[in-house]
Amino acid sequence: MNISASNGSGTSNGTGVRGLPRDAKFITPSLKLKDQVPDSVQFHQDRNIDTTSARGQLSRRFVQPLGFESKEVNYKINVPDFANIPPLQLGGKFIADLNRIDSITPHDIFYSETVSKTESGGLDNYYFDYENGLKDFSRFEKVSQLDLPDRFFEEYNSTECITKIGLFPEIERTWIAIDNKLVFWNYNLPQSSFNTSTQFLTIDQIRHTILTVKLVRPKKGIFLEEINYLLLVSTTVDINIFLVKYDKALNNLEIFNPDLSVSTQGLIVNNFTINSKTNDIYFSGEGDGVNIWRLDYSNKSSFIKNKCDKICLTKGGLSSVIPSKIPGLDLFNQGATTTNSSTSTNENDATVPESIVQLQVDGERDILYSLSNKSVIRVYKLQPKQEQITEGSRLTPSQIFKSASSIFVDASNFKVFERFKIIAIHCISPQESTSIQLIAITSNGCRMLLKLGSTSSFGSLLSTPFSALNALKLNLVNIKFPPSREIPKINTELDSFTRDRQYLSQLIANQQKSQLLKNTKIAKIISPGVFICVKKTKRSDKLFIATSNYGYLKKNNKLVEDAEFVKYVSHEDAPFTYIQDIIQLTPSMNATNTPNGYANISASQYTKQPLKFAVLTNFGIVIYQFKTSDQIIKSLKEEVIENFIEENGYEETCSTLLYLACSYGHYNSNDLFKRKAQILFSSCGNNARLTDNSQQLGGGPQVTSLVPHHQQLANISSNLHPTVDQVVLSDRFYGTCLLIARLLRDFWDKKVFNPLEYIKTTPSGDIEVASIKEGNLIIKGLNIDKKQIEYFIGSIIVLIDFFMENGTNIQGLNAPNYSSDPNQFENEVCLRAEHIAFTSIIKCLNSMKEALSFLMVLIEEIQINQSNFNEILQFLSLTNQANLLCLTFKDLLLPNRDVKNLVKDLLSSIINKNILKGGSIDLIASSLQTRCGSFCSTNDVFIFKAIENLTRAKKINSRDPDLKNKCLTNAVLLFEEAYDSLTLENIENSINIMLDLQFYAGGVGMLLNIAQKLGSNVKSAAATTSLALTEDNSVKNNQEAIEISKKKTDLYNLVFNILTKVDLKASQITETSNQVLINEFLEIRDSAYKTCFASQDKEFHYAFYEWFIKQGVNDRLLEINTPFILPFLEEKSENNLVLSDLLWLYHAKRENYFDAAKILYALSVSEFKLELNQRIEYLSRANGFCSCVCPPNLRQKMIQLSAVIQELFDVANVQLDILTRIKADSRISSENKQIAVDSLNFKILTITDLFNNYTDPLGYYDLCLLIFKISDYKNTDDILKRWELFFDKLYHEYLVEKKGKETFYILLNDAFVSYGARLSSNDLVFPIDELIKLISKYIQEAIEENPVTQKPPRGIVVDMFIKCGVSYERLYYVMKSLIEHNTFEIYSGFTNDLRKNEMTYLIKKWYTNDKKLRELIPNDKIANLQEYTLEQDPINEFTNHGQYVS
Repeated sequence: MNISASNGSGTSNGTGVRGLPRDAKFITPSLKLKDQVPDSVQFHQDRNIDTTSARGQLSRRFVQPLGFESKEVNYKINVPDFANIPPLQLGGKFIADLNRIDSITPHDIFYSETVSKTESGGLDNYYFDYENGLKDFSRFEKVSQLDLPDRFFEEYNSTECITKIGLFPEIERTWIAIDNKLVFWNYNLPQSSFNTSTQFLTIDQIRHTILTVKLVRPKKGIFLEEINYLLLVSTTVDINIFLVKYDKALNNLEIFNPDLSVSTQGLIVNNFTINSKTNDIYFSGEGDGVNIWRLDYSNKSSFIKNKCDKICLTKGGLSSVIPSKIPGLDLFNQGATTTNSSTSTNENDATVPESIVQLQVDGERDILYSLSNKSVIRVYKLQPKQEQITEGSRLTPSQIFKSASSIFVDASNFKVFERFKIIAIHCISPQESTSIQLIAITSNGCRMLLKLGSTSSFGSLLSTPFSALNALKLNLVNIKFPPSREIPKINTELDSFTRDRQYLSQLIANQQKSQLLKNTKIAKIISPGVFICVKKTKRSDKLFIATSNYGYLKKNNKLVEDAEFVKYVSHEDAPFTYIQDIIQLTPSMNATNTPNGYANISASQYTKQPLKFAVLTNFGIVIYQFKTSDQIIKSLKEEVIENFIEENGYEETCSTLLYLACSYGHYNSNDLFKRKAQILFSSCGNNARLTDNSQQLGGGPQVTSLVPHHQQLANISSNLHPTVDQVVLSDRFYGTCLLIARLLRDFWDKKVFNPLEYIKTTPSGDIEVASIKEGNLIIKGLNIDKKQIEYFIGSIIVLIDFFMENGTNIQGLNAPNYSSDPNQFENEVCLRAEHIAFTSIIKCLNSMKEALSFLMVLIEEIQINQSNFNEILQFLSLTNQANLLCLTFKDLLLPNRDVKNLVKDLLSSIINKNILKGGSIDLIASSLQTRCGSFCSTNDVFIFKAIENLTRAKKINSRDPDLKNKCLTNAVLLFEEAYDSLTLENIENSINIMLDLQFYAGGVGMLLNIAQKLGSNVKSAAATTSLALTEDNSVKNNQEAIEISKKKTDLYNLVFNILTKVDLKASQITETSNQVLINEFLEIRDSAYKTCFASQDKEFHYAFYEWFIKQGVNDRLLEINTPFILPFLEEKSENNLVLSDLLWLYHAKRENYFDAAKILYALSVSEFKLELNQRIEYLSRANGFCSCVCPPNLRQKMIQLSAVIQELFDVANVQLDILTRIKADSRISSENKQIAVDSLNFKILTITDLFNNYTDPLGYYDLCLLIFKISDYKNTDDILKRWELFFDKLYHEYLVEKKGKETFYILLNDAFVSYGARLSSNDLVFPIDELIKLISKYIQEAIEENPVTQKPPRGIVVDMFIKCGVSYERLYYVMKSLIEHNTFEIYSGFTNDLRKNEMTYLIKKWYTNDKKLRELIPNDKIANLQEYTLEQDPINEFTNHGQYVS
């Protein structure tokens, strides 16, 4: 539905096309019309229902055809999983599939006739009863009879030479030519002396005696468009062309003489024919042998060519032989001469010159046929701008006899070859048949079926020139004999099989010798399959009609004809009546334009005008009309219906009975008739049944009857759990669908709208933008008129009423009752399937009624004024107009959601137009809702009223802010009521209007309320899904939930667009420095945000916070205090580093230090791609938060968390040291270095991995010792070993790299102090006594290496330990112990060096730095201490007395 508060004119993009990008070349329709239902047709194999009759051959209307087997047409469509298909899609599938079946059945009408007579037994299948006729099954009925006017008889009495009569149905006139005068009679007007001037039109400008008259279509571009036809009048001297202007609506005829004529002196022109494809005119003359001429005409003349000219196509010069006597036709006394055998003999005598008696053009195949008085058929190939034609082939009587001898066993005895004469030929179009191209009718009523081309495979081996000639060769395919009036004699003593064979052989023999149609003078074939001929007798002519039994042909694909003599005179004692001509008045009733389905008259009987033909006699015109199926069985006699079922099948019978039951008033106003038709429909055919192979019907062969289903469902046992997909639906259901499909078949796949003439489209449906003119319109109008819509609406309403009235009488129409009886389960399944199917059809009918009512609304708008329709379209986008052009009637009658929205857009355009013109929205909307409620529901009315309020608010604008806000508020409330019917386009348009009116908070609130209501739909869908009985229901509900969720997301995006615009405008207003305006708009902005924060929709809040993040204003989340922000951050932060950072900041800001520390700890060990420094930073922050105040109940947890964090922090620092050391290690190649960096610079590894994989293998012994401390390692041997390796490595580096450059004790001091400070707190990892020995040892080795440069200062060892954090007191006691217990010296003089250099230095330095010690020990004792001894230890004196406590 289109929401607009403007006049729809819009703005242009500079190219004249509104709403399109400048560089757009095509408009592509966006409408999705493809259903999920597969297009392929599938059938139930209903093997359990036998439709053959148990009646004997002799009790039927005709003998069943023999020969090749053919499969009966199957209407039992199987739609897989049809219980879960939406009703409209299911009903549309049934209708479309039945239309498809109707369009391909029957096959080629003449195919069965091309089969050899030996295969079919030689029988031509008729139902013919000479005495009783066809009775109810008569295929044509007389509908009117008109007597020739007295004027014709008056003119005849004044004749001098020749009289001819004919009828032109194209202009609804009968004509009579009397000598040189031509009179036209309007037979549709009542005969009266008061309307003679309008009843007759006379042409008396012709100078010579008229020979023949022909009405043809003119070539395009030569005459004015008002000229419908050309009237060709041939005389003894020339051909005259008259222009005919005919208005069918007014039945007005005007004839003009353009002075176009050409001389035909001596030709005696008696035949005209026209090429329907090119409108070329061909003619022949009795005085010119077998030559064929073309009549050319033009509106210009030149020196070399006249306006009207003739060209002989078969010879170079003109014939000068003119018969001395012009043969005439005595119209009113022709029956006085009795036809006898001498007539034929004289005509076939060699002394009679051969001349053409008939010309026929096959315009589709570009072939011209000529028939001569010698029964010779010639074939010519036509080409454009042809000056001469060459005879392609000829077919002579002797060739026909030779071909017949190869087809039939004893062709020499056929009566057809006695006095053989072909009286007429008839072309068969390629649309009707590919098996037969021409039919020749003989004087005894036989039809010769002829085919072009070779009948053998040898013709394919010929070279191209021979193949071309061979393609024009006529070959006899079959001969269709007339029926015989003789009844075969049956020997009752024979068995039934032999008796039937004898009966059949006598029928064949009688047909081949039949003289029933002897002396046939006129023969016509009306497509498809109607053969009419006129037989001369001593009295009045007889009229014979043989009509294909279309029902049997469609059902079995075998040709059977209903034949009869029709009594066209009122009584036997009437004056002698002679038939002059037979003229087809209405177009053929062919159902398709291909051989498949062409003869399916049952399919086209409701959509095409019934076939009519006129019999023109010497007393008047008798008009006959084809009887459709309902007219045949309208008597509702049981015998008639049984025969109809046998020939047409149950589905066809049910369809016809339904038509009768719905149209009973047309035939009989008696309620009894209506009730009988309803009962017959309700009981006819088979009920719904299972397709189980084990289903067998008891008894013998089933008798064809009105109620054949009484034995069904009796023996169903094998299928314990049948489903509706295994059910063959009833014949009533298929008959109902068949009737609906046929009513709509001509429009089903037709486009609803047609484009303007200048609009150019691609094959895919895209529209060229360049072809669109100003006005932005691409639609011209509808492809259906008001009369057709009214017919469809009336038919559908009648069907709906019928099913509503008879719901209790038709099985499956009402919901089945469920029973606990297991024996009734199968029956319940069948009824359930039938109910599903009928429900879908009823819903389809209601949908069709609504759609047609909508079209009626459009038609009425167009009828008022075409500009109204254009104004409506102005409100539609070009894309929607393109979508309308893609729409077929099938899509409109059974619309999906997209089509409904498109139609609602069109309806809203109608309402918008009426609103702009001052119309009442209530009146318009209620009218639309009454007429097409499915397209204009209550929600749609709310939307229309909301549009009205928006329009009113826009008009008010700033003149009355309170009233404007009231209108906007009302619009919001109305939109919220219709939330389920709003499309995104509706909402966007309404929001744009609200933004223009600065109704930001209201727009935001509307969007949020709509989204929340849609959310409740999602919940209900989820609940339905949980209770669904089948998986398909669950999938369907899930899809609906997904669609609703997507729509909610779109609504949220609209909210965010509003906030973006509000923020942008606020920033613009802030720059104006207008404080009043700034304060006013900031209040509006805050109100919009406040509305968002006040929402209780969790899904919206989550989308809202994500929008903040996308805008790059993450910090704003820290200021939000809603119940949803913390769950959002917790849920979304699991895989999002940015949100994780926000989460711990959120907790820290609110003094939730424990939670903040937990998150930081989790981040430090997370899988995020974090560098080691970042992880250490997180641990450091977490450590800090663990030191903060926390609630008492969390104190213990905080302590535990702090210990874990500290331990991990130490490990991470070691890992960082290793990483730094590796980066600076020159021993490692760059490739291996990168591998190590990739491993160490991200996740924190375990302490074991660090030791085993890095520190120990790489010789980082200081880090090994650090790891020992962190891991609380207690193996002193390993620890001492690493210390030794550490010092050894230092000494080795000194010797190799730095000897002579730097003193060793300095190197040792730097290396030892840097890690000793971190290790000194652990006595196991930092054994002072052992370290003093090791340090002293390596210093001594360096001295020995170079005594001059490597002599360290006094106290070097003491300084190292003091710098490492070892206390003076602790160091004092360790050294004292070493001096005191000097049983093993690490090198010679170690104890002396320790006493002289280190212990003395230690005591003095301790004394200097310890105030308390200075207070206890006199200064002179320390100053005079030159060498330490145990006996003279100044410290020992006071410590032994307990005076010093550190």
